[in-house]
Amino acid sequence: MKIDLKFCPKCGAELEIGASYCSSCGADLKERKKVTQRIKTEAISANVKYAEFAPRAIAWLIDIIIINIASTPLAFFLGLVNFWFATSFYNFLIGFCYFWLLETFNKGQTIGKLALKLRTVDETTLEITTPTQYAINNISKATGFLILDVIIGILLNSSAEEPARKRLRLTQNLARTAVIAEK
Repeated sequence: MKIDLKFCPKCGAELEIGASYCSSCGADLKERKKVTQRIKTEAISANVKYAEFAPRAIAWLIDIIIINIASTPLAFFLGLVNFWFATSFYNFLIGFCYFWLLETFNKGQTIGKLALKLRTVDETTLEITTPTQYAINNISKATGFLILDVIIGILLNSSAEEPARKRLRLTQNLARTAVIAEK
């Protein structure tokens, strides 16, 4: 969401789109834009319901079941079943691709999130985010490190203000994403 002022708050002159300074009086508009952005973000997040832990966990479980249904026969076919490290790496790749591709190209939703009406979004704009943010967000979802990711995330966010408190994972903090419930 781009915030542009139409008129200078100091002299009232009409501003060019994206102006950082008023061409009439020279007023600095950068801080004003930041305040306006924060106010609009707060208004948007007041109308949003952040997803609770249980529906998020159920959506993840649905996704993990789908990943295992897809990856297990393929692991047998490729002969990776007897090699723990190869199987773990293989499952990570399949899982990461599943989560990242679906969230990137399906408006922030995996099959599990779609079933539970959840969506991963940018925490500031509460809109679909970038492929890079989705990649960072999903780096631990298909690994055993997810538990550590959740524990660290909850500890980091327990004293935070809303909406940061709704981020449950460390990688969510790094990606600056939030999971919201659709209405």
